[in-house]
Amino acid sequence: MKELAALAQPGVLSNPTTHVEYLTFVLKDQWFDMEEINDALSQLLGIGKSILQKDLTSNLTVSMGFSANAWPILFPDVALPEELHTFPAMKNGRREFPSTAGDIFLMIKSERMDLNFQAAKHAARALSQIADLIEDIQGFKYLDNRDMIDFVDGTENPVADERVEAVLVKEGDNRGGSYLTVQRYVDRQGLWDQQTTEHQEKVIGRTKMDNIELDESTKPAWAHNAKSKVEVDGEEVKMLRQNRPYGNAMEHGTMFIGFAETPSILETSLTQMITADEHGHYDRLLDFVEAKTGANYFLPPMAFIEDRFDD
Repeated sequence: MKELAALAQPGVLSNPTTHVEYLTFVLKDQWFDMEEINDALSQLLGIGKSILQKDLTSNLTVSMGFSANAWPILFPDVALPEELHTFPAMKNGRREFPSTAGDIFLMIKSERMDLNFQAAKHAARALSQIADLIEDIQGFKYLDNRDMIDFVDGTENPVADERVEAVLVKEGDNRGGSYLTVQRYVDRQGLWDQQTTEHQEKVIGRTKMDNIELDESTKPAWAHNAKSKVEVDGEEVKMLRQNRPYGNAMEHGTMFIGFAETPSILETSLTQMITADEHGHYDRLLDFVEAKTGANYFLPPMAFIEDRFDD
């Protein structure tokens, strides 16, 4: 597993940091020559390396993902990753997961907000000739890794070899790469605050103060951690959530950053969440949060990035 882990972009397997910046770019509607594309993308690798040198303890990483739309334009000589496709919009009842624009996705993680900003600023400038920056979200660690509705997030994330097993492609030319689904959620804070702590705990499926999973006899079928869990032949299939809250007192929410070996795991989880079953049960957390974006990306292995972009 160590050999496989070494192939991945460093930010894919590492834990969420105190600060993170998520940048979504859309390719410009024009013809590009490959020299122009490679020049823009090659600058990204240098930006990350240079800014990290300012403070090695910051653990700064710049992870790059590319959409199904962007891949044949940016890498016309490389086959599209086998399972890379546009995020499928989902709707059930009043609940909706939109499919939104996004061709290049950057996740800049570190322990310093200022270094993240500097990297983001230079990355936006580097890509400005080929792509427009349409969303720039600054996430952060909130209390003891809680989301803005005050429950701990990411408790069930896999660790060590289990993480590598869950996240990375293991065979073929894309070995060491990973699939990513990104959604930005906005909290309906006022409605959430009207609920009792007991009901909030049933919605999440864990206790609020101590972050203990509710007993199966107590946890409802519509709890978030029940509806989002993916099982195959009775065994749970893991994904890695690098979620972080974002925003301010006026508007805030969570960036869902889900990595997996295959996008089908992520989409199965989301389908279970949004779809009411024969008993009318869906993920009741969706009564209190609203998805604003949805996009899929593939993060190729580090060797792919270095071979194409390293000057």
